[in-house]
Amino acid sequence: MWKLLIADDEPKIRRGLAKIMPWQEWGIELVGEAEDGQRALEQVEGLQPDILFMDINMPFINGLDLIEQMRPYLQRCIVIVITGYDEFAYAQKALKLRVFDYILKPVIKSKLESVIARAVESLEQSRLKEEKQRWLGEQLQSHSSLIRDRFLMNWLEGLTQQEEEIRRSLNFFELQLEEACGMLVVKVMSHLDTGYTHREWDKDLLEFAARNVVEDAVRSEQAIVFGDQRGHIVVLYTSPVHMQRTELGEKVQQKLENILEKVVLYEQSNVSNGVVEIPAKYMEMLTELKKKGSLSPVVMLAKKYIDRNYHQPELSLSDVAEGVQVSPTYLSKQLKRELGLSFIDYLTEVRIRRAIQMMTDPAAKVYEIAEMVGYSSQHYFSNTFKKVTGISPLMYRKGQR
Repeated sequence: MWKLLIADDEPKIRRGLAKIMPWQEWGIELVGEAEDGQRALEQVEGLQPDILFMDINMPFINGLDLIEQMRPYLQRCIVIVITGYDEFAYAQKALKLRVFDYILKPVIKSKLESVIARAVESLEQSRLKEEKQRWLGEQLQSHSSLIRDRFLMNWLEGLTQQEEEIRRSLNFFELQLEEACGMLVVKVMSHLDTGYTHREWDKDLLEFAARNVVEDAVRSEQAIVFGDQRGHIVVLYTSPVHMQRTELGEKVQQKLENILEKVVLYEQSNVSNGVVEIPAKYMEMLTELKKKGSLSPVVMLAKKYIDRNYHQPELSLSDVAEGVQVSPTYLSKQLKRELGLSFIDYLTEVRIRRAIQMMTDPAAKVYEIAEMVGYSSQHYFSNTFKKVTGISPLMYRKGQR
């Protein structure tokens, strides 16, 4: 039922308006009457009517002034002014105050019916609009993560290209992303186990679990985590502590592999021009991940074994071959064929790459770094470092300052 309030200082007019129409049949309930402007203001505030009949000339508060004062309480209320011929100029002014319509005294039933019909139709339309907006709000709330992820996927795929639109969407979803940021793309190899036992996963459950693990691993970061259309998990992060190192990727990889017992690949990169650069950088990282994912299971597991055990000074081809359950000769051939590197070349690459990462810590001594990456001799480490990078560890470190 729509609520009707009648405000007029003439009792006869109030009684006439109350009885002239079968209000119940129109879906309208008469909730109150007011004999002056002050009382009308109080009842409007308390009753929140949907339709208000109001005389222009009332004691205490002029009708037009009353409209101004009532506006905060009349978000949807339809105001219909009751006026005489000598007040016609006031009625015209009332229309400028966004009054719905006016009716001349004496009130003619046919005219009133016409105005009420339009008023009810307007109220119905407003209610439908409000219900639609409320429904859309509920849908947005319940599916906000899906809608957010769809935007992020379209952005990375290059389907959303306008910088202004991207920034507006990021703000809408309350996603904080600085111009200088980092990106991590993770791929869980569902067919490749980290150990000797095979663990079966439902595809959807595996993706769900993987995303939860990643979100937990980066919870302390200013990070955005979502899945793309290719089965990868993408992390965009803004924490400056990770701008120059790869611990975040290693942390995520290790946690995923420990929990899911599946081999996990990742690519990590810095992005200097966030919004503009991210889609292209994402495609580059996918290309690198595809290369890693195209390796045979034997080589992939061998790389994993080396990546985890490179710090052991005595690590040998035989150790790795035994770890992945193939012969040393076969493994050596597969590494050369797929990586273009011998076992010792790949091991050296991993060790020097890790050493370079450790050199960002000014407190770490060169001999300590050498030991941590598997070299028992600092001299041998320095010679190997220079052979790979072209400069000695000390010169490299000076160049970092």
